[in-house]
Amino acid sequence: MQKVGYRGVRGWVVGTLLGVGSLLLSPGFSQAGVTDDLMDTTKHPVSVSMAMQADSFFGFNPSVYGTYGLTKDIALAFSTTYWTNISGQGVHDANPWLELDLGLNFTFFDKRLSVTPMLGTVHGSLLSSRGGSFPKGGGSRNERTTAFDGWVPNIIVNYMDDRFEGEFYAGYYKAGRNEGGSGGTGTTCTSDFPDCQTGRRGTWDFLHWWANAGYRFNSMFSAGVHYEHLLSTRDNSAPGAQQDYYRWFGPYVEMKLAGGMSFRFTAGHDFADNEDFYKLKFVKTF
Repeated sequence: MQKVGYRGVRGWVVGTLLGVGSLLLSPGFSQAGVTDDLMDTTKHPVSVSMAMQADSFFGFNPSVYGTYGLTKDIALAFSTTYWTNISGQGVHDANPWLELDLGLNFTFFDKRLSVTPMLGTVHGSLLSSRGGSFPKGGGSRNERTTAFDGWVPNIIVNYMDDRFEGEFYAGYYKAGRNEGGSGGTGTTCTSDFPDCQTGRRGTWDFLHWWANAGYRFNSMFSAGVHYEHLLSTRDNSAPGAQQDYYRWFGPYVEMKLAGGMSFRFTAGHDFADNEDFYKLKFVKTF
């Protein structure tokens, strides 16, 4: 997999920020903020979804995402994900990874196609503050909770009509700081530090992407196939540490219900570890 360069990430960041900023600061939108009620959903339709999801790698990872209408086919997009099964090793003993994303949503072909580029931030001790051996209370500069641990330029594309549905996502998780120190090995626990945490220091970058496509049998049921890949594009904790974490491929089935609810179950084979995978997602849209 080709590694995403720093210039590419920087260009994505700048482009997304300029796009959001130009819309929000444009005369039309600024005037709307003065003369219109920004809470008027007839002029600015709002859609918010809550997703309860879990899988065999990340564990339980609920998310909230939505859009705020700016024009007929452009909306402000936002999302947050609580990666509860990914925690760092800090003085508080729990640094669950938190992701926040902001961008724009564009729709085409009478809302059948949706394209949403966003820029995210992640907070916790995973990408840039991952540490080695931490004697609790020992004052290590790596033993800390970290805000703005990294940046996540990402894009999601959705398509749905009466018979077909599909989704593509790609996100590049780029370390934003270097508090994990340079690559190397951790210190072995001793009787002087019986509660220390051992491991390797360094920084990580990840590429996470998936694609799925399916057929809608009717307004309630659909089925298709799903492929998902997570890999580290940088891991300087040790030579050869960069790796594929999983490569999932398998079928999914989904049931949509009235009231903006849906259930999707996906399962299949992990070609990176030669084992099974599974994931379940429940969504309620308001």
